[in-house]
Amino acid sequence: MAWNTILVPHDFSSCANHATALARDVAKAHGARIVLVHVADLPLGLDPDALIIPAGSTTPVRAREIAVGGAQQHLDDLAARLQKDGVEASTALRLGDAVDQILSTIAREGADLVVMGTHGRSGLARLVVGSVTEKVVRQSPVPVLTLRAE
Repeated sequence: MAWNTILVPHDFSSCANHATALARDVAKAHGARIVLVHVADLPLGLDPDALIIPAGSTTPVRAREIAVGGAQQHLDDLAARLQKDGVEASTALRLGDAVDQILSTIAREGADLVVMGTHGRSGLARLVVGSVTEKVVRQSPVPVLTLRAE
């Protein structure tokens, strides 16, 4: 099977960096492009366009801007490194529920493979915080290759 578009959800962890490196190798082997996606979440009920005055400032900033922070720059840096390695790469920055946004980005980008890291939580930690990776694996319409954190 040939992969054309590989989606890599990225939370800026070392685990996600390992998944990106694996996706790079798969993309090179298949001539595929990579889409790096980061999903930022806002506290429940906070509108993305709500104005907030950050501590130590008098200038209001939209909640969306605080939530995404430097994420776009970080994604752009990762994409630039992939391009330096000879892989076509683009980025997507989403706001909302991580699982929903990853699944919708699969469809939006026409991804035929997802490569993502998993932090390997188990027991109570998994029950409390859930597993984005597990939910994506269960609901994804395309294959998901997971890489466990070392």
